[in-house]
Amino acid sequence: MEPNKPFRPHVIWYVSKYANAPLFGTPTRQFFFSKYMVKKGRKVFLICSRSSHSSNYEQLPDFGWKNEHRFSCDGVEGIMLNGAHIKYGFNLKRIISWFVFEGRFLYWSLFKAKEKPDVIIASSLSILTFLSASILKWKFRCKLITEVRDIWPLTIIESKKWSPKNPFIRFLSYVEKVGYKQADAIIGTMSNLVEHVKKISADYSGKVFYIPMGLDTDLIAGSDSKDPYASFFSSLSGAPFIVGYAGTIGQANCVDQIIESAKLLKDENILFVIMGGGPLKERIVEEARKARLAKVHFFDKAPKKMVTIFLKHADLLLNPWMGDVTIYRYGVSPNKWIDYMLSEKPVLVALNGHYSIINDAECGKFIESNNPELMAKEILNFSRMDPALLKQMGENGKRYLLNNLTYDRLTDRYLEVIDGLFKE
Repeated sequence: MEPNKPFRPHVIWYVSKYANAPLFGTPTRQFFFSKYMVKKGRKVFLICSRSSHSSNYEQLPDFGWKNEHRFSCDGVEGIMLNGAHIKYGFNLKRIISWFVFEGRFLYWSLFKAKEKPDVIIASSLSILTFLSASILKWKFRCKLITEVRDIWPLTIIESKKWSPKNPFIRFLSYVEKVGYKQADAIIGTMSNLVEHVKKISADYSGKVFYIPMGLDTDLIAGSDSKDPYASFFSSLSGAPFIVGYAGTIGQANCVDQIIESAKLLKDENILFVIMGGGPLKERIVEEARKARLAKVHFFDKAPKKMVTIFLKHADLLLNPWMGDVTIYRYGVSPNKWIDYMLSEKPVLVALNGHYSIINDAECGKFIESNNPELMAKEILNFSRMDPALLKQMGENGKRYLLNNLTYDRLTDRYLEVIDGLFKE
């Protein structure tokens, strides 16, 4: 190395149980960052698990009795560790799969890895990886970055009402503190994560950086997919104002707030279209049927490239959040906003928490959550806006997305953080 020339970390291990490459289903944030880090001259090993609901199990390799499968995709070298098939939801099988992953990750790292890392990025979930990566930081004398995509165990304490005194919660709290203490940098997808880290220890707050979810422009380049929804929307009479939602239909997604608002607006020329699947879909569909909501239509979950096509038919997009979860005061950064902004439509977010991105982009509005009357009022207000203003808001969102939230640009920010750890 030349004198006075700073060391440029080359080998990066990016570890997350729930990471996924496009070879096996829906690609995740960790894959996109790995992909662009490789493009920018770094060597990245993406370490993930077969036990991931992001994976399409029909696309997974046959592990047999093996504990790992090595793969390569878009220049990213990866190791998928074996594990049991899990589904959505928090249960004992999921918790056991966390420990299995960490055991296999440590074994591979200590006995089978051919190249030691300069940097390990430990991306939650599971936060148990914070502990494993802390051990490996000591072993390999490398830098450690803990990436927080969901604040655990606070999320389960607030959303599932678990007691902070629960032994398992106490253990996870210990792991979280170790992860923050041992980290050389803490990356958060939430805009106000620093306030949470301060509560753990003010000593750690100076190493917190905000890098939100992003867009891989390669996924939209040259898209010429046919529009399977055109016939439905072209058959509508009376030119209704169309309100859309696309995403999971579960407890945390609060689609019931949309249904309650639809009940209040059933006599208005407003149509609701809801795309997605999830554990509560049957209940939500039945609720709409019982309320005779003829202006609420449901569509099946679709591949990501179809989501933007669907959303472009809407005039306004909704994103409701749980109202009694105070963890949102630290911010949120959902993939949904990326899809919504890409579709060039204004966004109405019902959130009791720290506002970011939508307000920065001037592409929508935040309102109080768990208030169907207020949501209905705002939907009505949007329906009466000048169409040119709605169009401008949608264009603002896409412009902000392409200028600030592509994974190419976000990777530059990520590498600035990484390289900064090696400056004297």
